[in-house]
Amino acid sequence: MKRTGPITLTDAIKEATDDQDKIWLPEKTVAMVKARMKQLDLNILESTSRIDNGRLDIPVFFSTCGHDARKIIGTRKQMGKGATPSQAEASAVMELAERFSFFSFYKNESHTRLGTVEQFGDDAIGFDQIAKSVHDESADLDAAQTIFKSLPLRWTGAWSLTREREVLIPLDWFYAINAFNGPSAGNCIPEALSQGICEIVERHVSSVISRQRLATPRIDPDSASDRCVREMLDKYAKAGIQLHITDFSLEMGIPSVGVLAVDPATFPEKSEIVWTAGTTPSPEKALSRALTEVAQLAGDFNSGSNYVASGLPKFTRLADADYVINAPGPIPLSDLPDISHDNIRREVESCIQALAQRDFEVLVVDTTHPQLAVPAFYTIVPGAHFRERATGTSVAMFAAKLTMERFAPDTAIKRLTEMEQCLPGKYFIQFYLGNCHLERNDPTLALKHFSQALDRSPTDQDRPSIYSYMGVCHKEMGQYDQALAVLAQGEALDPERTDIYNLMGFCHFMKKEHQAAIDCFEKVLRLDPGSAIDYANIASNYREMGRKDEAVRYYRMALELDPGIEFARDNLERLTGHRPD
Repeated sequence: MKRTGPITLTDAIKEATDDQDKIWLPEKTVAMVKARMKQLDLNILESTSRIDNGRLDIPVFFSTCGHDARKIIGTRKQMGKGATPSQAEASAVMELAERFSFFSFYKNESHTRLGTVEQFGDDAIGFDQIAKSVHDESADLDAAQTIFKSLPLRWTGAWSLTREREVLIPLDWFYAINAFNGPSAGNCIPEALSQGICEIVERHVSSVISRQRLATPRIDPDSASDRCVREMLDKYAKAGIQLHITDFSLEMGIPSVGVLAVDPATFPEKSEIVWTAGTTPSPEKALSRALTEVAQLAGDFNSGSNYVASGLPKFTRLADADYVINAPGPIPLSDLPDISHDNIRREVESCIQALAQRDFEVLVVDTTHPQLAVPAFYTIVPGAHFRERATGTSVAMFAAKLTMERFAPDTAIKRLTEMEQCLPGKYFIQFYLGNCHLERNDPTLALKHFSQALDRSPTDQDRPSIYSYMGVCHKEMGQYDQALAVLAQGEALDPERTDIYNLMGFCHFMKKEHQAAIDCFEKVLRLDPGSAIDYANIASNYREMGRKDEAVRYYRMALELDPGIEFARDNLERLTGHRPD
């Protein structure tokens, strides 16, 4: 098990203040990180390239992963943005360093020790913080604590920046809640910590505002004074992009800015409504971050690209965004809190203090890769919200989820059945029992448990998942019409579920309804443009329809995204007569 700390904050004077605040100019950052990557016996970075088409002239970069990074991270590319090409390239390179460091740490079991909370005594995080991490204030906490105490988890050391002491935390517990929200990397420790803390705050305020549909004050764009911000605002105006800028700070004491952007000339044919946010110690830099994020997500508003919604939902109609567009105001940007300082150390201390005043503890796990040696951390703030996991959660629910994932199916079923005796009537226990029986290749019994979960008043957020798994059961039994019927119920509740559309596409394929299958897989790609398997699925339907040229084109698109899809490679060889590289 790796111990973290003490983490000592040292002075970090800003050298670069265009666009974002860093201790080094972006050119130096890129040169340093690339040089370190080249010296390693690991293939982490293959190349960097600018990928925007220039309409906005706000640069977006890809960093293409080398084969070792692909194995660790699971993706081929990381994106970076900035007001200048050098900053966008630095962002893409550091994003790769951040993700590579985090997943290298998380997947290395020597960094953790498997055990129950009582094995770690007073060094372990308090149960109050565990309950807070999932916003659990239910009457079931006593029973949930008993269940939690019996659950083996992967523990590692974290440093409490709030209390300046080490605390042991269950890493897989927090990963189940936060996933890879919170990893950060920087040129120095304060720079990396500032980025990680601000990202958590950004996700928190975005979740609260979007879920409660809060009409936070509009910000007057003319009140911005930062040179890079002014230039980007002019670029958006020149392109005809409408911006709606709002105060996302929510009395957190740290400035956050939301930006909703739409291009009337290209929406909805070639562009989407983009809604995103930025959080930094400076209001000007928070707006800068949000504006560059819009450019990264939007694809220049003319490419027909689709982005994957994360911190904020994706509006498909302007009418749904009325509470943002017609919020009260405007107010000047200077009305937002400002904790910026020439010394990033002072900014980090101000962020920690602001969160402590609001009863949030900041925990960080040092994930710095020993060979890469770029400062990297995983920031955890128990109680912070994430839109994807913000409602209907509880200690018992996450304990059930981890039980299903941690144990072999028969053992998990036994433990979940015992959990049911402690907490009778909970829909999520039946849901995870269904998962276990699916794992045991018993879709009939799994379907029974999923049906019981549906009868136990699940949250609106979880109902589509239950329908999705019921669809899996029917699919496994070859009952494609029944599968499509229950999947349609899930789609009606949540039309942004890629798993549902993927399953529907499979069922239509098996029914030889190939155009309907293609329509479903295209819906997946609109939601997740990087889903290589769904390009391959479309290709297979075109193959069955005898449309060879389209099949070849889509198989090639799939393999460009993921060369490891063997059935796409095999089919492409059959169609073209030669095996692709």
